[in-house]
Amino acid sequence: MPKPIRYQYSYSQKVAWGDMDAFGHVNHVVYAKYFENARANYFTDLNLWDTPDRPSEGGPVITHIDVDYRKQVRYPDTLDITMQVDAVTSRSFHISCTMWNQEGDCVATAKGEFLWFNFATQKPALLPEIYKNLFFQQQS
Repeated sequence: MPKPIRYQYSYSQKVAWGDMDAFGHVNHVVYAKYFENARANYFTDLNLWDTPDRPSEGGPVITHIDVDYRKQVRYPDTLDITMQVDAVTSRSFHISCTMWNQEGDCVATAKGEFLWFNFATQKPALLPEIYKNLFFQQQS
């Protein structure tokens, strides 16, 4: 596995008791939820939810997610989730993410692909310009 990167954007995620499975560590599916919590907060911090330039009938849908698990996590840990938008196309974007425990160990890496989707027509749509512009600014 390549060496993990701490990306500029950071989100703090507390591990809940209910996130653990019968083996006493965070269940593998919960990491996808953590990724989405961080992504939603990232969008909030960029003011992408409540902008007049964002069409209300569309939004991002995840089309693919990869998670590599590196170390077990248990309650009551708090994770530092870092992320960045790596690529932007006319209809989609790609986010890379790393998750770090309180000791500074990378516990998981993730990559997600998101498609801008028109919920009214049920078809892919063009990514709004405001998203493209902000994502490109974040990459610089």
